[in-house]
Amino acid sequence: MSISPFNLDPIVLAAHVVKAYNRAHQLAYAHLSPTLTVWQTSPNFLSLLHSPGLEVIGQPIDTVLWEFVGAEASLNDVLHGILPEYKLEQVHREQADGSLRYLSFRVSAIRDQDLSSGLLLLIEDTTEHGRLQQALLQDRNELRLLQKQLQQANKELVELNQLKSLFLSMAAHDLQTPLTAIFGYADLLLNGVGGSIPERQQDFLETIRAQANRLSRLVTDLLDLDQIEQGTLDVVPMECLLNELITEVTKVISIEAQQRDITLEIELPAEPLLLWADPDKLQQVLYNLTGNALKYTMSGGSVRIQASQSADAVTFSIADSGLGMSEAQLANLFTLYYRTEEATQRRIKGKGLGLYIVKSFVEAHNGRIHVTSEPQIGTTFTVVLPKMRA
Repeated sequence: MSISPFNLDPIVLAAHVVKAYNRAHQLAYAHLSPTLTVWQTSPNFLSLLHSPGLEVIGQPIDTVLWEFVGAEASLNDVLHGILPEYKLEQVHREQADGSLRYLSFRVSAIRDQDLSSGLLLLIEDTTEHGRLQQALLQDRNELRLLQKQLQQANKELVELNQLKSLFLSMAAHDLQTPLTAIFGYADLLLNGVGGSIPERQQDFLETIRAQANRLSRLVTDLLDLDQIEQGTLDVVPMECLLNELITEVTKVISIEAQQRDITLEIELPAEPLLLWADPDKLQQVLYNLTGNALKYTMSGGSVRIQASQSADAVTFSIADSGLGMSEAQLANLFTLYYRTEEATQRRIKGKGLGLYIVKSFVEAHNGRIHVTSEPQIGTTFTVVLPKMRA
């Protein structure tokens, strides 16, 4: 079997290359005389310009193409070798239908004895490329505008955040003053400074003090939340006894537990549970977890607080016999402002701040918190904290 040899004649091959390139790039050309008139053109010259019927042969180039008006000096420089070429990129032409067409022009000198001297004008239809460039330019401008708008919005958000922080700080200060007075006078009455009081009135005073303490913790939560959001949470660790903190917290919450007929069980080891932590933050963790347990436990239920220790960590857990949660609810439990549907339906008070703050405090101590729960069975929060500073 014999195979005919390929025609590798350079002129034929070059013609095929030009033809293929012309199809792919919508290219047209014209031969200009030294006097800058059109000598000859490619067959598609007028169709590429969308100017059918236009007389071009023998016409000055600036008459045929308005883009070359005033370019005579530059074209002559190309003709005499002063400039290597003359280019016009992405020149747009408005079409009859209002759309834009983009053309690129390139003029170079011809120095060939068969073609004589003159200039070669190449015209390429770059409409798609031009439209893409315009679209990119428009998108870039829109992005710059959006960036400026976002910068302005961010600036305003920062200012609003600063105002919010200032408001919270002022509100907390103003609220703490009357709360201090409520605590003080309630303690004086409970200690019998104003004379003996009936047992029923003593219960009322205990309730007043417990609710004032609850309000104080809410104010603290708001301030803590602001510090967490600002990234300025201040943890001041020191040696502290977890036994004492749990005892102090249970003393306060026991009043609410009694009023709601909830059994409060405390299981602490005899040895001291000494660890390195911020006592105020740790106490806030205990208040939030126990308060949460009481809120979601119905009358007749129970809340159990247990604690233990190992060689390098202290662990405490708070378990309730309350509503419990599903796996889906557990996945969102520590999300800021998250509340379960049951809590909303039963109108259980809360804003979804406590557990978010608890998790932030525990992690700030290089500790970890774990939750297990079953619907209608109850929930257990377990906190593990290192004994010594990290």
